Amino acid sequence: MENTENNMALYENDLECNDQEYKHDFITLPWDDRTRKSKISVALLLASILIATLAIVANNFIVHYKNFDSKALSAETNINCNLVKVDTYQYVARIRSVVNLELICVGAVLSQSSVLANELCLRSGPIRLHLGSPTDPQCKKGFPVDVFEVIPHDGVITKALVLLSSFEDLSRCATYIKIGKNINFKNKALIIGRPFRGGRSLSLQLVTVDNIDNSTDVGNFKYDSVICVKDLDKCPVRAGDLLVQEGLLYGLASTSVNDRGLKQAVCFANLTLVYKELKLLDATIG
Repeated sequence: MENTENNMALYENDLECNDQEYKHDFITLPWDDRTRKSKISVALLLASILIATLAIVANNFIVHYKNFDSKALSAETNINCNLVKVDTYQYVARIRSVVNLELICVGAVLSQSSVLANELCLRSGPIRLHLGSPTDPQCKKGFPVDVFEVIPHDGVITKALVLLSSFEDLSRCATYIKIGKNINFKNKALIIGRPFRGGRSLSLQLVTVDNIDNSTDVGNFKYDSVICVKDLDKCPVRAGDLLVQEGLLYGLASTSVNDRGLKQAVCFANLTLVYKELKLLDATIG
């Protein structure tokens, strides 16, 4: 009898629990149980969140693009380079990417088989040497780099120059330039280099050779490893650009310098320091 009463009590408790209705809030209410007004409210809420998110993304993109575009436009406006045809100085080699023919840097033709360049030129993948007139059928295809030798030098950002050699005769499309021994501080010099854009011309700057002392900013380079110049135009200097005076080669640009306002002088690797090593690698170098 007692067991029957207990069972009845449990049954009544279960009925009471089943009679208790679970109450949903606005978030957890199932979609099918919502009224038309509730569904519209949810749709409007989701649309508002989506629109607000898109607006934030679009605003950030516009602000970033405007800042980038204004900086790029300002940089281009401040650039003023004298340009000459690529075959004006036929001892200047244009070093291009094999993949897309992009002009990576320039180098100096030292002999019928050798071109001296900054080691950075090798860091963009396979390269090819372009010399002389780009319209000359013998020259426009360029010359392969069959061998290269790394030459340590404390006057460049990579701590090395490279001597690029081709098994083909470069003299068909180029002339050679000799390395000078002692630069004249009283005379002007030329920087011949890769232009700001395009590959059909070379940049040309007339500069003053700077007599280096303790006040000269040579960056992280040793004073005796570089030749520095001043009074530059509003024209970028690219790593590997040539420093020439009176038809002789004295240096290759140590690093790239785009903003003239940040640096009063630009330095070049002093090539007299590696002349003997170059002669050992190629006895025909002048």
